[in-house]
Amino acid sequence: MGLFDLMKSGPLQMSQRQFDQCVFDHYCERFNYDSFQNFWHASISNPDGSVGRLVDRLYKYEEDFPKDSLLHSQFAEASLIIEKYWFNTYGISPESFSIFSNICTQAHQALEEQLSSEATQNIEPDPELRVDGCQNSLKTYEQHLAQMELPKFDDLTKIQYFMVDMNESLSAPFKYSGSVLKVLEQDSYMQDDVSWGRWTLFRDTTGYTDIWIVRIESGKAEVVKMISKVDADTYSLDESPRGIQFDSEIFKAIDKTRITAFDNSEFNDPPPPYFQMLSMMDAVGDKPNRNE
Repeated sequence: MGLFDLMKSGPLQMSQRQFDQCVFDHYCERFNYDSFQNFWHASISNPDGSVGRLVDRLYKYEEDFPKDSLLHSQFAEASLIIEKYWFNTYGISPESFSIFSNICTQAHQALEEQLSSEATQNIEPDPELRVDGCQNSLKTYEQHLAQMELPKFDDLTKIQYFMVDMNESLSAPFKYSGSVLKVLEQDSYMQDDVSWGRWTLFRDTTGYTDIWIVRIESGKAEVVKMISKVDADTYSLDESPRGIQFDSEIFKAIDKTRITAFDNSEFNDPPPPYFQMLSMMDAVGDKPNRNE
Protein backbone atom coordinates (compact mmCIF):
# COMPACT_ATOMS: atom_id res chain seq x y z
CA MET A 1 0.00 0.00 0.00
CA GLY A 2 2.86 2.32 0.76
CA LEU A 3 4.38 1.78 -2.69
CA PHE A 4 0.99 2.41 -4.29
CA ASP A 5 0.62 5.71 -2.40
CA LEU A 6 4.13 6.72 -3.46
CA MET A 7 3.34 6.08 -7.11
CA LYS A 8 0.15 8.10 -6.83
CA SER A 9 2.02 11.05 -5.38
CA GLY A 10 3.84 11.70 -8.66
CA PRO A 11 7.56 12.01 -9.46
CA LEU A 12 10.09 12.27 -6.66
CA GLN A 13 12.24 14.79 -8.56
CA MET A 14 11.21 18.07 -10.14
CA SER A 15 11.34 17.82 -13.93
CA GLN A 16 13.63 19.98 -16.01
CA ARG A 17 10.80 21.96 -17.55
CA GLN A 18 9.15 22.68 -14.22
CA PHE A 19 12.53 23.70 -12.81
CA ASP A 20 13.06 26.10 -15.73
CA GLN A 21 9.62 27.63 -15.32
CA CYS A 22 10.08 28.15 -11.57
CA VAL A 23 13.50 29.78 -11.94
CA PHE A 24 12.51 32.00 -14.89
CA ASP A 25 9.30 33.14 -13.21
CA HIS A 26 11.14 34.08 -10.04
CA TYR A 27 13.85 35.94 -11.96
CA CYS A 28 11.17 38.23 -13.39
CA GLU A 29 11.14 39.89 -9.97
CA ARG A 30 14.80 40.81 -10.49
CA PHE A 31 13.78 43.69 -12.75
CA ASN A 32 12.24 45.48 -9.74
CA TYR A 33 15.60 45.79 -7.95
CA ASP A 34 18.82 47.66 -8.69
CA SER A 35 21.07 44.71 -7.92
CA PHE A 36 20.94 40.94 -7.72
CA GLN A 37 21.94 41.15 -4.07
CA ASN A 38 18.94 43.31 -3.22
CA PHE A 39 16.66 41.06 -5.24
CA TRP A 40 17.82 37.82 -3.65
CA HIS A 41 17.60 39.16 -0.10
CA ALA A 42 14.44 41.22 -0.58
CA SER A 43 11.72 41.20 2.05
CA ILE A 44 8.02 41.17 1.20
CA SER A 45 4.75 41.50 3.09
CA ASN A 46 2.71 38.32 3.34
CA PRO A 47 -1.11 38.31 3.09
CA ASP A 48 -1.33 37.80 6.85
CA GLY A 49 0.68 40.96 7.51
CA SER A 50 3.92 39.21 8.44
CA VAL A 51 7.23 39.95 6.70
CA GLY A 52 8.84 37.22 4.68
CA ARG A 53 11.52 36.70 2.07
CA LEU A 54 10.86 37.07 -1.63
CA VAL A 55 13.01 34.03 -2.38
CA ASP A 56 10.75 31.87 -0.21
CA ARG A 57 8.22 32.02 -3.04
CA LEU A 58 10.74 30.09 -5.11
CA TYR A 59 11.73 27.70 -2.33
CA LYS A 60 8.07 26.92 -1.65
CA TYR A 61 8.10 24.63 -4.69
CA GLU A 62 10.35 22.29 -2.71
CA GLU A 63 7.39 21.27 -0.58
CA ASP A 64 6.08 19.14 -3.45
CA PHE A 65 9.41 17.29 -3.71
CA PRO A 66 10.60 16.55 -0.15
CA LYS A 67 13.01 13.86 -1.40
CA ASP A 68 14.65 16.21 -3.94
CA SER A 69 17.75 17.13 -1.93
CA LEU A 70 19.44 19.12 -4.75
CA LEU A 71 16.54 21.41 -5.47
CA HIS A 72 17.29 24.13 -2.90
CA SER A 73 20.89 24.76 -3.92
CA GLN A 74 20.11 24.43 -7.62
CA PHE A 75 17.43 27.13 -7.47
CA ALA A 76 20.06 29.57 -6.19
CA GLU A 77 22.78 28.40 -8.57
CA ALA A 78 20.59 28.61 -11.66
CA SER A 79 19.31 32.06 -10.68
CA LEU A 80 22.86 33.39 -10.30
CA ILE A 81 23.89 31.94 -13.65
CA ILE A 82 20.93 33.64 -15.33
CA GLU A 83 21.90 36.93 -13.67
CA LYS A 84 25.49 36.73 -14.92
CA TYR A 85 24.36 36.06 -18.46
CA TRP A 86 21.28 38.29 -18.75
CA PHE A 87 22.64 41.28 -16.87
CA ASN A 88 25.92 41.15 -18.80
CA THR A 89 24.14 40.91 -22.14
CA TYR A 90 20.91 42.89 -21.98
CA GLY A 91 21.09 44.75 -18.68
CA ILE A 92 18.11 45.37 -16.40
CA SER A 93 15.52 47.70 -17.90
CA PRO A 94 11.87 47.71 -18.99
CA GLU A 95 12.98 46.80 -22.52
CA SER A 96 15.10 43.92 -21.23
CA PHE A 97 12.18 42.74 -19.09
CA SER A 98 9.88 42.68 -22.12
CA ILE A 99 12.29 40.26 -23.78
CA PHE A 100 12.73 38.09 -20.70
CA SER A 101 8.95 37.88 -20.32
CA ASN A 102 8.90 36.02 -23.62
CA ILE A 103 11.49 33.59 -22.27
CA CYS A 104 9.03 32.88 -19.45
CA THR A 105 6.18 32.44 -21.93
CA GLN A 106 8.15 29.77 -23.78
CA ALA A 107 9.03 28.02 -20.51
CA HIS A 108 5.33 27.90 -19.54
CA GLN A 109 4.41 26.49 -22.95
CA ALA A 110 7.11 23.82 -22.70
CA LEU A 111 5.84 22.77 -19.27
CA GLU A 112 2.24 22.62 -20.48
CA GLU A 113 3.33 20.42 -23.39
CA GLN A 114 5.07 18.09 -20.95
CA LEU A 115 2.07 17.86 -18.64
CA SER A 116 -0.24 17.08 -21.56
CA SER A 117 1.98 14.27 -22.78
CA GLU A 118 1.56 11.00 -20.89
CA ALA A 119 4.79 9.66 -22.32
CA THR A 120 6.97 12.40 -20.81
CA GLN A 121 5.17 12.46 -17.46
CA ASN A 122 6.57 9.04 -16.60
CA ILE A 123 10.19 9.91 -17.39
CA GLU A 124 12.26 10.52 -14.26
CA PRO A 125 14.77 13.38 -14.77
CA ASP A 126 18.42 13.37 -13.77
CA PRO A 127 18.40 16.03 -11.05
CA GLU A 128 22.14 16.63 -11.25
CA LEU A 129 21.76 18.03 -14.76
CA ARG A 130 19.04 20.59 -14.02
CA VAL A 131 21.26 23.68 -13.76
CA ASP A 132 22.98 22.92 -17.06
CA GLY A 133 19.59 22.11 -18.53
CA CYS A 134 18.23 25.46 -17.40
CA GLN A 135 21.12 27.24 -19.12
CA ASN A 136 20.44 25.30 -22.30
CA SER A 137 16.75 26.13 -22.13
CA LEU A 138 17.53 29.83 -21.73
CA LYS A 139 19.76 29.79 -24.81
CA THR A 140 17.18 27.82 -26.79
CA TYR A 141 14.32 30.16 -25.90
CA GLU A 142 16.57 33.14 -26.60
CA GLN A 143 17.25 31.83 -30.10
CA HIS A 144 13.50 31.49 -30.72
CA LEU A 145 12.82 35.16 -29.92
CA ALA A 146 13.70 36.34 -33.42
CA GLN A 147 10.98 34.08 -34.89
CA MET A 148 8.27 35.27 -32.49
CA GLU A 149 7.62 38.54 -34.38
CA LEU A 150 8.02 40.60 -31.23
CA PRO A 151 7.52 44.37 -31.48
CA LYS A 152 10.62 46.21 -32.62
CA PHE A 153 12.01 49.08 -30.59
CA ASP A 154 11.06 52.52 -31.87
CA ASP A 155 13.70 55.03 -32.90
CA LEU A 156 13.20 57.19 -29.82
CA THR A 157 13.97 54.28 -27.50
CA LYS A 158 17.01 53.30 -29.55
CA ILE A 159 18.32 56.86 -29.57
CA GLN A 160 17.93 57.10 -25.80
CA TYR A 161 20.09 54.00 -25.36
CA PHE A 162 22.65 55.13 -27.93
CA MET A 163 23.01 58.56 -26.32
CA VAL A 164 22.61 57.92 -22.60
CA ASP A 165 25.51 58.80 -20.26
CA MET A 166 27.39 60.74 -22.91
CA ASN A 167 30.55 62.14 -21.36
CA GLU A 168 33.33 63.62 -23.47
CA SER A 169 35.49 64.53 -20.48
CA LEU A 170 37.49 61.33 -20.93
CA SER A 171 38.03 61.15 -24.66
CA ALA A 172 40.83 61.00 -27.19
CA PRO A 173 40.57 63.58 -30.05
CA PHE A 174 41.46 62.82 -33.65
CA LYS A 175 40.81 64.38 -37.04
CA TYR A 176 38.41 63.04 -39.64
CA SER A 177 37.63 64.85 -42.90
CA GLY A 178 38.71 68.10 -41.33
CA SER A 179 36.45 67.66 -38.29
CA VAL A 180 37.18 66.71 -34.69
CA LEU A 181 36.47 63.05 -33.92
CA LYS A 182 36.53 61.84 -30.32
CA VAL A 183 36.79 58.31 -28.99
CA LEU A 184 34.79 58.13 -25.73
CA GLU A 185 37.15 55.90 -23.83
CA GLN A 186 34.81 54.75 -21.05
CA ASP A 187 32.33 53.51 -23.67
CA SER A 188 34.69 51.12 -25.43
CA TYR A 189 33.63 47.50 -25.02
CA MET A 190 34.99 44.11 -26.06
CA GLN A 191 33.05 40.95 -26.82
CA ASP A 192 35.02 37.95 -28.00
CA ASP A 193 37.33 39.30 -30.73
CA VAL A 194 35.13 42.29 -31.60
CA SER A 195 35.64 45.76 -30.15
CA TRP A 196 32.87 48.33 -29.94
CA GLY A 197 33.12 52.05 -29.42
CA ARG A 198 31.12 55.23 -29.22
CA TRP A 199 32.67 58.07 -31.19
CA THR A 200 31.53 61.65 -31.70
CA LEU A 201 32.15 63.76 -34.78
CA PHE A 202 31.70 67.52 -34.66
CA ARG A 203 30.24 68.93 -37.89
CA ASP A 204 31.57 72.40 -38.61
CA THR A 205 28.84 73.02 -41.20
CA THR A 206 26.02 72.75 -38.67
CA GLY A 207 27.73 73.17 -35.33
CA TYR A 208 26.20 69.87 -34.20
CA THR A 209 27.83 66.60 -33.18
CA ASP A 210 27.08 63.18 -34.65
CA ILE A 211 27.32 60.07 -32.49
CA TRP A 212 28.74 56.94 -34.06
CA ILE A 213 28.41 53.40 -32.74
CA VAL A 214 31.45 51.68 -34.21
CA ARG A 215 32.19 47.98 -34.66
CA ILE A 216 35.84 46.91 -35.05
CA GLU A 217 36.96 43.46 -36.11
CA SER A 218 40.31 42.35 -37.53
CA GLY A 219 41.44 45.97 -37.62
CA LYS A 220 38.50 47.03 -39.80
CA ALA A 221 35.88 49.46 -38.55
CA GLU A 222 32.39 50.39 -39.65
CA VAL A 223 29.71 52.68 -38.29
CA VAL A 224 26.70 50.51 -37.46
CA LYS A 225 24.49 53.28 -36.03
CA MET A 226 24.67 57.05 -36.42
CA ILE A 227 22.66 59.60 -34.44
CA SER A 228 22.60 63.07 -35.94
CA LYS A 229 21.32 66.22 -34.31
CA VAL A 230 18.76 67.84 -36.60
CA ASP A 231 18.04 70.90 -34.50
CA ALA A 232 18.20 71.97 -30.85
CA ASP A 233 15.71 69.31 -29.69
CA THR A 234 15.56 66.69 -32.45
CA TYR A 235 17.77 63.75 -33.36
CA SER A 236 17.63 61.30 -36.25
CA LEU A 237 18.83 57.71 -36.35
CA ASP A 238 20.57 56.15 -39.34
CA GLU A 239 20.89 52.37 -39.05
CA SER A 240 22.54 51.70 -42.41
CA PRO A 241 26.03 50.30 -41.77
CA ARG A 242 28.63 52.46 -43.46
CA GLY A 243 32.33 52.25 -44.00
CA ILE A 244 34.92 54.71 -42.73
CA GLN A 245 37.51 56.50 -44.83
CA PHE A 246 40.79 55.22 -43.48
CA ASP A 247 43.80 57.41 -42.86
CA SER A 248 46.49 57.58 -40.20
CA GLU A 249 44.19 59.39 -37.75
CA ILE A 250 41.41 56.83 -38.09
CA PHE A 251 43.83 53.99 -37.51
CA LYS A 252 44.87 55.75 -34.30
CA ALA A 253 41.20 56.05 -33.29
CA ILE A 254 40.70 52.34 -33.99
CA ASP A 255 43.76 51.41 -31.93
CA LYS A 256 42.59 53.66 -29.09
CA THR A 257 39.18 52.00 -29.09
CA ARG A 258 40.64 48.51 -29.08
CA ILE A 259 43.05 49.32 -26.25
CA THR A 260 40.43 50.96 -24.05
CA ALA A 261 37.94 48.16 -24.82
CA PHE A 262 40.49 45.63 -23.59
CA ASP A 263 41.25 47.71 -20.49
CA ASN A 264 37.56 48.12 -19.70
CA SER A 265 36.96 44.39 -20.04
CA GLU A 266 39.43 43.78 -17.21
CA PHE A 267 36.91 45.26 -14.78
CA ASN A 268 34.18 42.81 -15.90
CA ASP A 269 31.66 45.63 -15.95
CA PRO A 270 28.31 45.16 -17.71
CA PRO A 271 28.19 46.39 -21.31
CA PRO A 272 27.36 50.05 -21.91
CA PRO A 273 23.69 50.83 -22.63
CA TYR A 274 24.26 51.27 -26.36
CA PHE A 275 25.54 47.69 -26.55
CA GLN A 276 22.63 46.41 -24.47
CA MET A 277 20.27 47.89 -27.06
CA LEU A 278 22.26 46.32 -29.91
CA SER A 279 21.98 42.96 -28.13
CA MET A 280 18.24 43.35 -27.59
CA MET A 281 17.71 44.34 -31.21
CA ASP A 282 19.63 41.29 -32.34
CA ALA A 283 17.60 39.04 -30.01
CA VAL A 284 14.24 40.14 -31.42
CA GLY A 285 15.48 40.04 -35.01
CA ASP A 286 15.61 43.80 -35.54
CA LYS A 287 18.35 43.87 -38.15
CA PRO A 288 19.09 46.65 -40.65
CA ASN A 289 19.25 45.98 -44.35
CA ARG A 290 22.90 45.95 -45.21
CA ASN A 291 24.07 47.50 -48.41
CA GLU A 292 25.48 44.69 -50.46
